[in-house]
Formats: sequence, structure tokens, C-alpha cells
Amino acid sequence: MSWMPAVVPVASNGLARHPRRTPGVCLAVMLVVGSLGPSALGQTAVRIERSEGAVIEGELVGISGDGVVVSVDGAEQRLPLADVRLVERRETVPAPAPAGVRIDLVDGGWLEGDDLVCEGDSLTLARRDGSVTIPVARVRDAAWRRPDEAAADRPGAAWLQTVPTDAGSDLLVVAAADGQEFVECAVKGVSSDAVTVVLDEETIPVKRGKVLGIHWLRPAAAAARTGGVLVELAGGSLRVGSVAWSGGEVVLDGDLRLPAATVTRLDWAAGRSVSLAGVAPERTEVEPWFGGLAAVPGLAPFFAPRTVGAGEGFSRGGIVLRPRTVTVWRVPAEGRRFRATIATAAGAAAAGAALVAVAVDGREVARRRVDAPAFGEAGPDGIPLDIELSNARRLTVTVDFAAPGDIGCAVRLSSPVIDQ
Repeated sequence: MSWMPAVVPVASNGLARHPRRTPGVCLAVMLVVGSLGPSALGQTAVRIERSEGAVIEGELVGISGDGVVVSVDGAEQRLPLADVRLVERRETVPAPAPAGVRIDLVDGGWLEGDDLVCEGDSLTLARRDGSVTIPVARVRDAAWRRPDEAAADRPGAAWLQTVPTDAGSDLLVVAAADGQEFVECAVKGVSSDAVTVVLDEETIPVKRGKVLGIHWLRPAAAAARTGGVLVELAGGSLRVGSVAWSGGEVVLDGDLRLPAATVTRLDWAAGRSVSLAGVAPERTEVEPWFGGLAAVPGLAPFFAPRTVGAGEGFSRGGIVLRPRTVTVWRVPAEGRRFRATIATAAGAAAAGAALVAVAVDGREVARRRVDAPAFGEAGPDGIPLDIELSNARRLTVTVDFAAPGDIGCAVRLSSPVIDQ
């Protein structure tokens, strides 16, 4: 296969510019783990939520296709996977340092680390809790942090917004006077010193100092994965079809291996749940403390329900509602339980209070008052709600004023989901 044109112009970065080409080298799938964390699973204190709402705390022994094994006061219990919503560490995992590099996977997962190398068929991500080798076929982008990028910013945020959509091969992203330049090539390998690419059947090493990132050519059909098990890490998030946890190692999908020390949460419910943050309500009524405000152009969006992401003291995304708002959702088929946590949207800095009422098919089943002191009462996202929905048709959440003359405060429903 030859890509040699009659004339090859040279780019400012020292690499030759080339016309569109057919895809470069196809890399196989493999994953190897090194530098596993020292802690064994028998020493991992976990909290397990069961489907019927019960909570178990103990020492995790292992996870397999047969279920989760946990030791409670020295006695082992085996829980079928169908009865497990989530497994999470009880101890706090320190927040990772600002990432030196981030990789994004073709199925929507991502991982951050200090640096990466790519040799042969595998990409190894160096992390402080152990080295993880990712199958290259699962990786779409790798972005190194530039010296001028803030620690809170995502590495490569600028160039990731401008990746050409019609590239016919891998793209090497290199620094240029006007920001970055995309060079079509076949990425052969990455070392600590250089990124090796193939151009016109010629192997060329490019100094790492010039490289901002890599965009691998992947099939157009690759898309974000839904369902399965949501695996949350210190500096990463993955969705997988299966989990096996034994000793100091976690095996995902049968071949993806991670140090157990990096896993913070395994959420089976994510694949069995419907997030209300992504479902349009059947009906919404908004009547603020001065009713006419909801009809004023420019002010209506302020009072209307809105979805928000994690941040500002909240570990998960959700929905913000202001008094007085009535929101009605249809319960999906086989809906079993409604779960969420509620708190003032401004956390401990909130002023005022609000009442949150939950009704199932028109019958009120829960009522909670939220104000600043209530924030953090049951964790970083507030007060938990757990409502039975079997055979229900409609779920109504009302955020109301707590007292006459009090304009109230905004309420945040974190992770509002209906389990199926």
C-alpha cells in the first residue's frame, strides 16, 4: 500500500502534509495490568445496596458471574447479581492529582493518568495507583495536558472540539503557531520520548514535546455504551458487561484488567434504571412566589426545572426545582422503585427552605423539608428517597414553599432514577 504523491509539501511541524488516505494500521485488542495495588479484597470495606432496599456493610471477598461474596462479622454471604444494585468502598479514596493525560474510549468511557506509552498492540496508562494497559482498539483519543492548561480543565479540551470528521486515517495532533495542526498518518507507537508514525511507508519519530494528542480512526458505528455495569474509578468511568473481582485485581468484560485499588464504585443499577434527568415529564406546573414571574420573557427559564451535572459540592448530577413546581413523570414498564437524594441546590450556603412531596398515582407517600442544615445529612448529596413503585402509573414530585412569606429555596434531586 503506497500513499506517495508526486509532490509532498512540508508542514511547519516538520511532518509532510499528505492527501486523504485509507485507514492506517489496525491495532488488535489486548489488556495487561502491572503494578497492582497492595491491598487485597479481604481488606476492602464496602457498602452494598440490594434491590429491595436493604444495605449490607462488610469486607468484600470477591465478585464473579455467580454473585457478590461479602464477609459480615466473619460470616460469608453470597448475593446473586440480580439482587445487587451497587457496591462501593466505605473508605474515602483521595482525589487524583491533575491528570497529565486523558484517554477517551470508543464506547464513551474515559481514564486519566500521569502518562502513557503504546507498544505493539497495547496502550499502557501509568497511574499512581497502578499501571493499566488498555486495548488500543477501544481507544479513540489521547490528550496530553499542555503547560498553559489549568489544572481543573480537561486535557486537550481545545483541539478535541475541532477534530476533522472526514479523516481517512489516524490523526496526530501537533502544536502549531495558531494552536494545533492535524496530521494524517498511521500511529505505530508511543514512547516516553516520541510518537512513531508511518507516512508513505516511512516510519518517522515525532518528539513528544510537539505532540498534543492522538485521534485514532475508529468505525463510524462505535457509540457510547448504555446499560451494563457502571464502573467508577478515581479518575475515570467505564461501562462494561461483566465484572470479576478477585485478590487485588478487577477483570472487566473478561479481558480488561484494573488494579482493585482504583475502583471506587460498581453500579449494576445503572443498566437497570431510567434517569429522570433525561426523561421529559408528562406535565410540569411552575408557580413562583409571585406567580406572574413565570410568564415574564427571560425569567421563565430561571424558575423552570433544569438538569445539572456533578459539581458545586454534589457528587452526582440531577435536576434543580424551585418552589412551587409540580412535575409528573410516567412510570416506565416494570418500574420498581424511585430513588434520589434531595438537598438545597446551594448546599450549606442556602437561604430559606422548601418542602418536597412525592406522590404515586396521586397518593402522597413521602414529604421532606430541606434547608441548609439538612445538606449532607445522609452524605454529600443530601437526604435519600426510596419509594416503592410496583404497578404504579405516575410519579409526582412537588417542591413547595415551607412557610408563608418565605420565597423558599431551590431544591436539587441528585441521581433521580426509576429502577426496573
